[in-house]
Amino acid sequence: MNMKQKLYDKGIEKYPLASAIGQNLFFVIYFAIAFIGMSSLQINNIPIVSIIYIVFIGMMLIFVLRKHLCTHCFYYGKVCGTGWGKLAACLFKRNSGNYELGGKLAGITWMLAMFLPLIGMIIALKLNWFSITITLLLVIFIILSGVNFFVHKKSCEKCKMRFICPGSTAK
Repeated sequence: MNMKQKLYDKGIEKYPLASAIGQNLFFVIYFAIAFIGMSSLQINNIPIVSIIYIVFIGMMLIFVLRKHLCTHCFYYGKVCGTGWGKLAACLFKRNSGNYELGGKLAGITWMLAMFLPLIGMIIALKLNWFSITITLLLVIFIILSGVNFFVHKKSCEKCKMRFICPGSTAK
């Protein structure tokens, strides 16, 4: 048995589809709260910060990271914790991305996904005289950020890629 096969010895073969769907619904809610919380940051009545944020997150999570990370993953073409291995197989050929670049981009993407809304909502709070709605959205976003980390960690602990994945929190 070679070293790569040994790495994949433990971990689940296929995540439950309901788990992947739930994870993606969570992300939709998480990013929607960020979008709404920053939506008062407008230019000509257009929530420009929210739009830039959601376009960036969408492009990175749906396309860029799927190409550079998921095309190299054990779960390529399979249901992983998010189901993105299946998505990657629909969009890109196996090993077509740059795995090292994907690891770097994932760190930047998730850092911006979390900190841009925090900063944006704090600015929105100051500009809107400490709005109750924005305050509530900010608190919910912070709580969901913690939930996201916890769920990600639990998913990583079951993953066959946990020892070599640059995004794994199970190491």
